[in-house]
Amino acid sequence: MKHKKLFYVFSILCLVSIFLLCFSSVSMAADQKLVNTLKKAFEQIEDWLLKLATPAAAVAVRNWCVYEEV
Repeated sequence: MKHKKLFYVFSILCLVSIFLLCFSSVSMAADQKLVNTLKKAFEQIEDWLLKLATPAAAVAVRNWCVYEEV
């Protein structure tokens, strides 16, 4: 009987600790500075891709017009 009570108490403590860790308001892995740095880096990558894609799109449109005339 004593082992059964010990098992229930241990199970409840484990569930409560898991619940508190999963749903706590403080997150251990979300450093605001790191998130902002990554966000800024991805925005810069997006800007560079847009700058690279614009001339390629212009060339594609120009070539399409030439092909339509022929």
